[in-house]
This record gives sequence, C-alpha cells and structure tokens, in this order.
Amino acid sequence: MAPAPGPPATAGGSLPRPSSSPRGGGGGGEDRISRLPAAVLRDIVSRLPAKDAARTAALPRRWRRVWAYAPLVLDDSDLLALPAGGGDPNPIQWYAVTDAVSRIFIDHRGPIRSVRLTCCFMVLALGHGMLDRWLLRLAAGGVEHLVLVNRPLPTSLPLPDDILRIASLRTLYLAFWRFPDTPGLPRGPAVFPHLQEIGLFHVDVDDKDVEHILACSPVLEKLAMVANFYRIPFRIRSRSLQCLVFWNSMMNELAVVVAPRLQRLILWQPYLRVADSSFRIRLRIGYTTDLKVLGYLEPAIHQLEIGATIIESGTKTIPSTMVPSVNILALKVRFEIRKEAKMLPAFLRCFPNVETLHVLSHEADEPTGKLNLKFWQEVGRIDCLETHITKVVFDKFRGERYELAFLKFILERAQSLLKLVVVLANGDQASVDEMLAKLKSLTTAKRASEYPALLAVARDGDSAWCFQRASDLSVSDPFDW
Repeated sequence: MAPAPGPPATAGGSLPRPSSSPRGGGGGGEDRISRLPAAVLRDIVSRLPAKDAARTAALPRRWRRVWAYAPLVLDDSDLLALPAGGGDPNPIQWYAVTDAVSRIFIDHRGPIRSVRLTCCFMVLALGHGMLDRWLLRLAAGGVEHLVLVNRPLPTSLPLPDDILRIASLRTLYLAFWRFPDTPGLPRGPAVFPHLQEIGLFHVDVDDKDVEHILACSPVLEKLAMVANFYRIPFRIRSRSLQCLVFWNSMMNELAVVVAPRLQRLILWQPYLRVADSSFRIRLRIGYTTDLKVLGYLEPAIHQLEIGATIIESGTKTIPSTMVPSVNILALKVRFEIRKEAKMLPAFLRCFPNVETLHVLSHEADEPTGKLNLKFWQEVGRIDCLETHITKVVFDKFRGERYELAFLKFILERAQSLLKLVVVLANGDQASVDEMLAKLKSLTTAKRASEYPALLAVARDGDSAWCFQRASDLSVSDPFDW
C-alpha cells in the first residue's frame, strides 16, 4: 500500500527534440515551441520528469535558463536507474539518487511546486547535513506538495524540525521517520497556514505532536495515520478537520473531542489481531455534529463511548448516546463469537439515521458460541433499521447458519429496505454454488419491505481497498468497493 498519492509528473513523458527551422522544416532558426512565451515554456518544463526537465538546458539558447527558474516538480524515482533485469536498487544507486537530488536543489533557482523523495539514502542525507539544506530550500522555494520517505534502512530516523517551518505546504506525507519533538516549538496558525492534508505512515509520533499539528493547521481537512502502533491516547481537536483515517493503526484510546466539521472517521485493521485479547481501543465520540461516515467498528477491538457513556450490549439508548448525523455505517464482526455479535444491536441503536449499512463477516479462529434466529427475533426496536436503512451490504458471506439468521433479521425488520447485497467469500466453484444454494432460503423469508432487491455478488479475489479511497471525500460511500 502506497503511503501517499502518486507522482504529479508523467514518468514516461519527454520533450521532443526541437526542429532547426522556425516553421518545423529544414533550414536554420528557432523551432515553433521555442518561440512560445517564457511563462509557457516554464510550464512545459515543470510538467516533465526531473531528469528530462534538467536536460532542456542543453537545447537551443531560449531553453538554457528555463528549467532553472521553472516551477520544480521533482520525483526522485525518475532519477533511479535500475538494472535492465529489474530488482531492488543497490547502495551505489541509492547514493547516486541522493547526490542527484542535492545537485538539483543547488542548480534550481525558481519556485518549487511538488517534491516526492522516496529513493534517497536518508541516512546519508541526514548525516551529511543534506536533508537540513533540502528542507531549507523547500521552504524558500514555497513547496506545496511534499512526500518524504525514509529509505532504505533504518526506520525511525529523527526528522529535522525544519519540516515544521515550511509554511507553504498544502499536502505532507511522511513515512518511516521519528517525528520532531514539538514542545517548545512555535505554535499557532502561522506554522501551517495552508496545510490541507497530512499522512503519517509508520511514523514514531507522540500524542502531543499530533495535537501540535492540529493546532498549527487551521485549514487541515484530512489526517491519515497508517501502520502506526502506540499504547497512548490520541485526542482530536480541530475546527477544520473533515476526514480522519486510522489505517492498520493501534492505540489504547482515540478521542474525537471537538471536530464540528468531521464528516468521515475510518478505522481499518485488515490484518492486525492483538495477542493480548484484553487490549482494546476506546473510541470516544464527542462533539462531531457533521459526522456522516463511520467504520469499520469492531466489537473485538473497539470499546465505543459516546458522550460519557460506554456502549455495551445492554446499554439503554438515550439522546446523549446517539450520533444522529451518521448515515453510512460499517461494522466488522465475528458472528461465531457470541459476545461480539450481541454488540451489533447496541451499535446500531447509537446511529438512528443510518441509511446504508455495511457488515463485514470475519471468521473466528476459535468460535465461542453462536446466535441463532431466536436471538434476533427477540431483539427490541432499532430505529435506523425500522425506518431509515435502504441498503445493506453483507460482505464475506460463507453460508453459515448464523450469517443467514442475521440476514433474515434484516429482511424482517428493515421496512424501507430497497437493496440487500450479499458478497460471497472467496472460494472455488463448488463452494460458491453451495453458498448460493443456502441464500435461496432468503427468497421465501418474511419481509418488512415490499420490494427489496436481493443481489449476490462473487468477487474475483480480494479487492484492494486503500486508504486513499477511504479518505477521498468525492466518493460518497468509501465502503462500497
């Protein structure tokens, strides 16, 4: 999984060799491209990969100073010359890229638009003071988009605090660093006045550092924490944040204290299973009046707290334990674990206006009791199910009786249901046929809605859900993948 968006320049692009004629034919003189205004030439060069852009200095006279003053778009992977047979870079190649980046920052005099450094030998850059000089140059050049990945080894190198002095940044993605200690550093909106996105991929960062970033970023919209593991609480206070993603990340507490513009809270642990079963993430939802998308909530991992109330299977629902703004909810549950499955009604009651419900059925290593249809028939009223839910997606269906019992419960209770989508777990044709045969029992089940559409879907392998999609606010339902 990539820790940041892709490079802004087209890696396969190149600048065609100019003709020797002003009209593109034979004879002397400048070519037509060279006769374009200087601003257009700079824009052309800024869209080329760095190595091709720098080579324009060898073209006819008008090009010689274009690259040096054009907006710089640098992706150091363009500078990496891999062997013809492929394979990983060797140390000489890491050194060569690092040296080339330093020369580019020395030779280039103009503004900096975007820099993506994923192939530099950061130990060398840090030890020789190059990284400090790079950060100063980035700040002076007004860089707007920065990806800084520490490779190849070791991880958790100390990142210079000059990273916090690049006030021009709009997006910042960091990977495999130790974040600077922020106590004593300047705070306030002048630090990151334009920063809209920040992603921390396997970054050693303290909760106070996250609070510092939020306090210094008055227009921040997206915060992504990817592959980070802590036994400390994180408290989120931001008047601007719209999307918060914790992707394969663990901490003992995540408290959304004040986030009035937060629309999306994504929690996803695709592979992680904590050896200590008593370790839980306390998820505290406070002042979030605009939260619309939430998931995946997992009873195995998350202890949900709304207001000052910890939600348990027998918790009585009152207005202070509800989040009425949520209309898309995703749950991940092991139906073979009785105490986890019993949390589903409690979770659903906390979100009375959910319209789309995603349920991911996760297989348990050691089942500890199953809930049959009788349990679901005795579940009391659930407002979102009775009045609002129009679509339910049940993912990784394996054809087990406890899964069928839950699906029948949905059909019997969801009065506004328009579509029930069942996504089959991966398997051979025989297992798929068996799952489809078991689903036929739903066609004769009692239905609260007059015209619900039932759809069974078999995926071709595991779909690649990525955190970029999860945080893409232009995608109305990030779980619909």
